[in-house]
Amino acid sequence: MTTAHTLPVPADPAAVDDLWSTPVWLGTIQPVLDHDLMHAQMHRTSHGARDIDPQGLLDVAQARSVFTALAQTALPHEAVGEVRVSVQIWGAGHRIPLAYGYAAWTAWCYLAIDGQPSHDRSGALCLHDPRAGCDAASVPGLPWGRAVTLRAQAGLAVLAPGWLAHSVLPVSPSHTVAVLTAQADRRPSA
Repeated sequence: MTTAHTLPVPADPAAVDDLWSTPVWLGTIQPVLDHDLMHAQMHRTSHGARDIDPQGLLDVAQARSVFTALAQTALPHEAVGEVRVSVQIWGAGHRIPLAYGYAAWTAWCYLAIDGQPSHDRSGALCLHDPRAGCDAASVPGLPWGRAVTLRAQAGLAVLAPGWLAHSVLPVSPSHTVAVLTAQADRRPSA
């Protein structure tokens, strides 16, 4: 590891967007990484996805702390337990179809991007409209059924309620993306 600190806290209430009446924190975080290790890991993953150990790559405790602070800004009434942090490398062909989670909140941070994608939506994170009836819209449009698509770019960070539907568009050939994901368990009711 090249430094003892990482992930500055940009907890600014103005960064919380109200998408579909759902609080979502959108911003930029520039994590301090071991760039040599990141570069080596990214070049080992040309297709599919691979989990890598975040411990030698960045300060995991600090990452948990930063995302917990962001969650308190976006979702101040959500009681959480353990925060799990993982890092994945996404290579050509990797995608995540529409998914729902059970976490109190989920956060994503694009750590690094390598190569030139064949289109600007390669590896993009999509957040889907959660309102009832959206999936039944015959032609998605205002105000129903449109996903917010966030282009993969180093430093982009998003924190949303864990139940919010999300997906990742396919990563194009010769493009590799490294993503940190953090999820907070719901604190059991007393």
